Order: sequence, then structure tokens, then C-alpha cells
Amino acid sequence: MTERDADRDRRVLDRLEALGRQGVVEAAGGVPETAPDPKSAFYAMVGYEVKPTRTVPRKAPDARDRVDLVWHEEADRAGLFGEDGEFLLFFWIPGDPTGGWLRVRDPIGTRLPSRIAAATGNREFIAASLDGRRMCAVSVEEYDDWIITHSFETAR
Repeated sequence: MTERDADRDRRVLDRLEALGRQGVVEAAGGVPETAPDPKSAFYAMVGYEVKPTRTVPRKAPDARDRVDLVWHEEADRAGLFGEDGEFLLFFWIPGDPTGGWLRVRDPIGTRLPSRIAAATGNREFIAASLDGRRMCAVSVEEYDDWIITHSFETAR
């Protein structure tokens, strides 16, 4: 193992531990083959033609609480969570341009965007259903936080 690989492994473990402290834990079973292509999911969040499903003004006094509430409403509407609160979380680490899916479970079930931000230091994230057909993300734009939902026509 090279020093670079060891450093990446340490950063992955640090990120997993930080998520765990926020109640988001790695779930057994691994990432299903039906997971969306990571690049497709990323572009479904940041692509030029992406329109938000809902927005929350960043200057609102209760902006973080509203993002939590709106994201959960849209994730529930999309059927994002599987049994036991499992879903896929797009996982990337600082200083590493690559990323991929991690199968996680959220037994807490509330305030997930705030907890992910507390763990990662980044309010943006992408979550997908285990079957890979639905996605719900938070994107930080100039004046608003966007809640973005997307349906993939066919799973991979």
C-alpha cells in the first residue's frame, strides 16, 4: 500500500466516524448494482439545466431547520428510504476528486441534512434510493439552498 492509499484510507475512516457520530452508519449489504452511476447523480445535482424541486432562502432566520424539513418531505415523497431507514449516500472525501456510493442507515430519521453537514463540513450532499431510481440532494446556490429530486429512467 502506498502512502497516498494509506492517507486516503485514513480520510475515509475519519469521514465514516464523523458520520457515525451524527447517527448515520454504514449498512450491511454493500452498494447494490442498481445504484446510479456516480457521475450521472452528480450532474443531476449540478448540471446547467437542473431546476430545484424546492428552495429555501439562505437568509431566512430558520433556514437550516427549513432545509431539514423540506429535504425530508421530498425524500419521503420520492420513497428514498428503504427498510430500516437505508439509502445510498454519495461519498467523497476532501482532497479526493473521486467518489462513490455508500450504503447507509439513518435510525434517527430527522434533520439528516444538518447532521451530514456537521459530519462533513459541507451542506451539499446526494442521497439515492437503494434501487437507484430516485435521488434527493441539497445544493448550495448563491441565495438559496436547493432541494433537488431526480428520477433515473432506468437503474444501472
